[in-house]
Amino acid sequence: MSKQALQLIFIPHRPTPTEEEISKDLAPAIEVLQSAPGLRALWRGKKFEERYTQVLVLVWDSLASSHSFFTSPAYGKFHKVVQPALNGRKVEWQQHALLGTSDLDSEARLKSILNSPAIEVALTKVVEGGVSGYYDQFRAVVTKVLEEEPGCDGYFIGPQIENPQDQILLINWKTVDAHHEEFEKRPGFKACIDALFDYYAVFVVPWHIVGLKLVWGSI
Repeated sequence: MSKQALQLIFIPHRPTPTEEEISKDLAPAIEVLQSAPGLRALWRGKKFEERYTQVLVLVWDSLASSHSFFTSPAYGKFHKVVQPALNGRKVEWQQHALLGTSDLDSEARLKSILNSPAIEVALTKVVEGGVSGYYDQFRAVVTKVLEEEPGCDGYFIGPQIENPQDQILLINWKTVDAHHEEFEKRPGFKACIDALFDYYAVFVVPWHIVGLKLVWGSI
């Protein structure tokens, strides 16, 4: 049986004074997405660090369902109707991870993320040949730290399908400050960095999704 697939889509919206204008610009593109066969659910939020960048979180029946959409005439329509929102910028959509390959990327873990007021996104590039060691250290150190951290309410991590050396790590924080202003000053943060440091191909710079709301569907 095919596993469900998570997808993150980043839409760098042109600067505009109101959220209403952004919603109006994106409505035709989201309508096209909602009609895609195999799409189970779609959420929309925005990047905290870049106020105009919109983030769509999708769950597909399978990776094949996502690929079918992005190779279909419907994606051509999506691409066309989203252009007024972009003003020359490009949509980033090649961020997929399967659900249920381990206890760290289960559907239950994803659900623990989706109601978060501040989702840390750490798109982590791991050194060649280091993924197994990275996960050993993540399980041994990071999971314990996060589970004991009062500002953290869940996490999800899985290999990026486009390149399994890269990891999609999502962490549910009570607020952005609970991450940056509180957790990063605790010993647990240093313990996590020390445990994973040798496995970073590039030191990861995390960012946050805020205001994530369910637009369509359910899981």
